[in-house]
Amino acid sequence: MKLLAFKNNVTSNFKNADYKKIASKVAVSIFRYAMLIAVGYTVLSPLFQIISNSLKSDADFMNTSVTWIPTAAFWQNYADALFVMDYWKALLNTLIVPVLSGLIEVVSCGVVAYAFARFKFPERKILYPLLLLTILVPVRMTFLPSFVNYRNFDFFGITKVIGDLIGKDLTINLINTPFTFYLPSIFGVGFQSGLFIMIYIQFLKGIPKELEEAAWIDGAGPIKTFIRIIVPSSSVAILTVSILSVIWHWNEYYLMGLYFNENQPLAVSLSNIMNLISLKGGDTINSHTGVAMASCMLFILPVLVFYLILQKKFIKSIDSVGIVG
Repeated sequence: MKLLAFKNNVTSNFKNADYKKIASKVAVSIFRYAMLIAVGYTVLSPLFQIISNSLKSDADFMNTSVTWIPTAAFWQNYADALFVMDYWKALLNTLIVPVLSGLIEVVSCGVVAYAFARFKFPERKILYPLLLLTILVPVRMTFLPSFVNYRNFDFFGITKVIGDLIGKDLTINLINTPFTFYLPSIFGVGFQSGLFIMIYIQFLKGIPKELEEAAWIDGAGPIKTFIRIIVPSSSVAILTVSILSVIWHWNEYYLMGLYFNENQPLAVSLSNIMNLISLKGGDTINSHTGVAMASCMLFILPVLVFYLILQKKFIKSIDSVGIVG
């Protein structure tokens, strides 16, 4: 009898322990899904709101009972947005200037980072703090001297000297030209270049130096070693920098609006969308708010597709290069 009672007691304890484990797992799962739903709603609700408003007519905006789902999809908003933004021309300008300069930065920043990560030179003690300074100083603090420099561009003062000799003003006006973005990108001092260089440096520190030493023994120089060894081994960092560079250049409107009075990209057109609607649309546009929301969707759609295609590799690359915060 005592043995039977002991066995029943042990069995009861095991059952209670199993119930507690199951209950704790269920509670953790409920909490996890609740947090995911809350975070997902917080992140995606603005996008859903833009999509909903982009399909509303003026009557739907006036109807307080219409919140998320419009009474009927009003696709005319997208047609008006394409016209008001001059979308295809602005898209081409975006690809030619900010996106292309962002891709140039991917290459130039990789070269600069390789020099910082692998070579010891006397100027490094001065240049490295300056590199950090480019990250800390916001671009809004340097836009005025940059504008003056591009408005009266003089390469190391050479054109001024020649102009004084021949009696002509040879300074070049680079405003409204792609060179306002191309030149900084080529020399590794473009938009967010400091951060991209730091990402490359962080990754290159993890590549074994023995690979490069083996290449040097085989007679490869620094350039050949960089092309044959470093670039194939840095695909993860290159992908990370490429996505960040393209998206940040795509969204940049402040410098683009400063340097370009004509042939403006999508970001500048979107920042002035209400003025463009009033100037080009006038009374012919049914819903100004709907057209503005449709313009937002047309602006983010290419970047959204670009990110969705590469998002799995991007998340893995973020973990590899050690980006935090």
